[in-house]
Amino acid sequence: MSIRAYALVDYRLPDYGDQPAVVSRLAPSLPNARAVGEYWRLADPDYPVDTAEGWTARLVHNPPEDDFLRYHGPGGFSIAFGERVARVSGICRWSGFVTIRRLQQVHATAFRSIARALGGTRIVLIPEYDPVNDIGLYGNGSLGECIDLLQQRWGAPHPTTDIVTDDVEVYYRRQSPVWYVETLSHDG
Repeated sequence: MSIRAYALVDYRLPDYGDQPAVVSRLAPSLPNARAVGEYWRLADPDYPVDTAEGWTARLVHNPPEDDFLRYHGPGGFSIAFGERVARVSGICRWSGFVTIRRLQQVHATAFRSIARALGGTRIVLIPEYDPVNDIGLYGNGSLGECIDLLQQRWGAPHPTTDIVTDDVEVYYRRQSPVWYVETLSHDG
């Protein structure tokens, strides 16, 4: 199983279902999202060509939950919205995100750019497949509630968004995953 990197964001959009408005708000994130596609093209010759030029919206049928919109963009990113939290899905594996400096830099920059475009004030970087994802996306949980639950489960977040080791085997011996919380600035 491949566990991907996710970001949870406390977005500020009047209506995430207003597709033209959301796509327009996401436009400033395009260069950083495209940089992720370029990173993978150079790092992995077998990487499938990323043909996404911009952000697009697709209705996802997700029984038994309601259908919901998911936005897809360059670099393999997608965004799903809950009532209070947006989940940004990245293409990289979480183990790579926490152990490979250049991979983390290019992806974290794109995650931040997307979060800022959505009006977020904080971002939580975590591995997928944690129940906190569902609480934020489907359970109407706030980002603060998600952070509290993560602290109960895994302890305090890593103090800075940086790699924790360059040895993936050392990372896998950890008792719990590394996770990060950042406050976003909106200066330029």
